[in-house]
Amino acid sequence: MKINRNTQIPNMIVYGVLYAIIFGVSIWLLAFHKENPTNWVLYVLMTVAVLAALAHFLLHLRKKNQQSA
Repeated sequence: MKINRNTQIPNMIVYGVLYAIIFGVSIWLLAFHKENPTNWVLYVLMTVAVLAALAHFLLHLRKKNQQSA
């Protein structure tokens, strides 16, 4: 039995999972720790995670479209 170790997980999946984890942890902390004095930090982290994901996906699509042209 031969194992192919050259398979690569697409970047879109890796970054999508990363951003989902950051966003999910932030939501969980906001939902269950309402008196947390650092809530504003979590809102900033959620916003940064969403903007970073959008920027990454848009840049990836732009690069893909430029290569196909």
